[in-house]
Amino acid sequence: MKRFFLIWGLASLAWAQPPDPVPTPTPAEPAPVVVPVAPPKVVTHPRFLVAKGESLRFPSTAASAPPAQELLRFEKKGGAWFVTGLAPGIASFNWEKDHWDILVRERALKLPEKGAVSVFGDYPAGAALLHWARDFLHPRADLKEAGGVLKASGAELIAFEAAPKVELKSEAVEARKADGLILSNWPEKLEEDQVLLEAPLTPEKHWRVMVHHRNMPEQPPRWLEVEIVQPAGVDERYAVTSYLTGPASDEIFAGHLAAARYFKAPASGYLVSVAGGKRHLLERTLIKPGQTVSAMLAVRGLLPRAQAGVLRISTRALDNTEPLALKPFDAKARTARGVFPAEVIRELSYQVGSAYLFEDIGGQPYLNEVTTGSPSPGNFGAVYRYRWKLDNPTDQPQEVRMEMSARGGPARASIWLDGESIETELLKAEPRLLKRWLLPPASKREVVMETFPQAGSNFPLSVTLSSRAPSNTPDTPAPETLPNYYIP
Repeated sequence: MKRFFLIWGLASLAWAQPPDPVPTPTPAEPAPVVVPVAPPKVVTHPRFLVAKGESLRFPSTAASAPPAQELLRFEKKGGAWFVTGLAPGIASFNWEKDHWDILVRERALKLPEKGAVSVFGDYPAGAALLHWARDFLHPRADLKEAGGVLKASGAELIAFEAAPKVELKSEAVEARKADGLILSNWPEKLEEDQVLLEAPLTPEKHWRVMVHHRNMPEQPPRWLEVEIVQPAGVDERYAVTSYLTGPASDEIFAGHLAAARYFKAPASGYLVSVAGGKRHLLERTLIKPGQTVSAMLAVRGLLPRAQAGVLRISTRALDNTEPLALKPFDAKARTARGVFPAEVIRELSYQVGSAYLFEDIGGQPYLNEVTTGSPSPGNFGAVYRYRWKLDNPTDQPQEVRMEMSARGGPARASIWLDGESIETELLKAEPRLLKRWLLPPASKREVVMETFPQAGSNFPLSVTLSSRAPSNTPDTPAPETLPNYYIP
């Protein structure tokens, strides 16, 4: 019992003791006061465009010089900044409180402030303007003309559209026959970038030129260029006639239209002076896959010179800037390139009542290249000059008929016949009537005919002369005079 009370007393004593003090927490250090600093205000400006090689006043008020740029050069003049484009591209940078995006581009066409274009005959002024402007055209640009306004454009180029200040002059140039034929028809099918032809333009010689090439369907788009390249130190002035057709998907149509245009205005064109070491771009066109370009030209150096310029024809893909090479000619080819005789002269007689007279145009014998001796199958571009001597020794009037057919496949023809210009429809094996003449009894007549195998068509063509008793045959009086030639 005593033990119980002892324990109870000790417990009561412990209960009556005050509790241990609760520790007071230490107040936390106050957080540092952060004063927000506003970032510098950057003003983004619209993209600024400057042409390569040109300087413009730049709309910046910065006091310090801008960061160094590879594409641009800045300089300060009279308190204002000027920028010059050095290379194509985009420069993006901050300059003090401003952000700038500056675009450097090349111009599609960069013309002189003034120019002069000289034409002869009735050559279209718009076509002469195009030829003049091509010498100032960017290699990647396409050029068009409408109503005296030139439009030039190309990928990543500054486009041009304006009517240039050009003085148009008219001069007289003596017409004459061609002294030689320059032919660019091999390779007819384009499958790689290359120089297609290089031929000397002997001074004071008149050159007829035929160009015909097709870009194959699986190939990329390609430029076709026809240019005169003048040797260093030798200036020359040229009279040029140029009719280019295409690009077109129908190669017979392209070749025929180029020939027809040349037929209608062979003694008209434009004049151009080419300085030594320079070039003049006569034609430049983009050929898409599967398209054909055909052209008929005449080029004559008017000044006596000891060294000839060169006519160069080349083709290259859009992104190819590498030098091009002239491929060796394939002697087994069925098309030709080089320099050939300009004409084939034929004089044939036909007496009424005799058997049919047949004559092939574009058949064998073939003309040979003047240096290598390689043949030109089809004699494309060579003018056939005929004098047909018709004789009716009978005491009755007779009708003489001239017909034409295609023996090598579909073809078309442009013909000067007895003072009349004729364009045929598509010719096949069935003969088509060209013309008929009524010959009185005991009479003779000479008929002049000129034509040339035109690019894209299939040759030879066959001409047939026959006679019969007249049946409503129109009277066909002979021309008062027979010209020396129709086609130059």
